[in-house]
Amino acid sequence: MKKDKFFLFTVYCLLSTLFLFGCGGGAGSPGSKGTEDTGVEVDATIIPSYRNENAYSVDTFQDICDPGPPPEFEGFTDHNAALSMTARLINPNTNFQTGNLYIEKYKVEFRRSSDSIGAPPIVSDTRFQTIVIPAPTGSGTTTVEATVILVDLIRKDQYKTDVTSGQYNSGAAYLNNYTAIYTFEGKNEYGKSFSFKAQTNFQIGWFDYCD
Repeated sequence: MKKDKFFLFTVYCLLSTLFLFGCGGGAGSPGSKGTEDTGVEVDATIIPSYRNENAYSVDTFQDICDPGPPPEFEGFTDHNAALSMTARLINPNTNFQTGNLYIEKYKVEFRRSSDSIGAPPIVSDTRFQTIVIPAPTGSGTTTVEATVILVDLIRKDQYKTDVTSGQYNSGAAYLNNYTAIYTFEGKNEYGKSFSFKAQTNFQIGWFDYCD
């Protein structure tokens, strides 16, 4: 039974690869620029990560890796993402004082892929997190990296409940494809508000993350 599940899972992953790298924007695609009023533009990328590795597959079923005794359970935590932001001056020759940018919060919205239109909806997630982007100077750039949420344990559990209820569609191993759309908001040190977006594709379902 385990082998059959793994075979179906492998086939579906191969098909899903086309989704992850062929859909609009692409996985980890750059964010739109929305900080122009501050004199700075920011490009942002999102790369899903799980247990310290890049991972576009969000696991919602915790496996028993070794029956033991005692049983050894698969590591099971929030699925995060690596945020990378590069800031540059819109006008490198300006005398305008741009100031540091301070992200104050971000929202993650989930959009179902066209091949998973019957999948369960995933409730959006808003997080309050301060991230400082130092002001760039001249023609230089400033790059800042941070860890943000992708799908937390609460949403993992809800997805598992929904997808096993029989009310929604899914592929083998309960897999579906989504796009996570991030909106970051904040102010610069002079109180000027800004926002910018970034997005990434991912798949969610039953994956084997046993070591």
